[in-house]
Amino acid sequence: MLSGLPQTVDLYRLAMAGESHAGRIKESVFKRLGSSVRQTEGWVDVSLQFGEEQGVYYLRGSLAGEFTVVCQRCMNPMDLPVDTRFLFGFVRNKEEESRLPEEFEPLWIEQVEVDLLAVIEDELLLALPMAALHSPTECLVQIDSAVVNEQAESDRTTPFSVLAALTRNKH
Repeated sequence: MLSGLPQTVDLYRLAMAGESHAGRIKESVFKRLGSSVRQTEGWVDVSLQFGEEQGVYYLRGSLAGEFTVVCQRCMNPMDLPVDTRFLFGFVRNKEEESRLPEEFEPLWIEQVEVDLLAVIEDELLLALPMAALHSPTECLVQIDSAVVNEQAESDRTTPFSVLAALTRNKH
């Protein structure tokens, strides 16, 4: 996986040792990511730093890669760069979570060994947009903003406008 790091690790042990790991992971390794991206032939650059500060064991990391996704407007492939950073504080219960400083996002540790690849994949999935779209200038489907605004105005019907139309027809 990364610099001799196994897929499942004891995050607390790594944090106590203050370890850092960096490397590249093939996109095809991420099985759940395959349902969101069109091709998984690239690489994800991963940098992980484990440590302890403010009484919190943490994982600080960054992920960068480029994915091929489908534009939801024109349904054609598009390249989507992803560059995300995260800072997790390890927690085992609600009390630890409530004491977690604001800058840390909680990472629940339920077992000694944690699937680090799943943690990385979760962050990649969160970094992808819900609906990928080309920029308006690059998309093959051109949208006339005047038509969109006119359609939005005509779609604004309220129950009272329907009632008003009914009363006009009676007189």
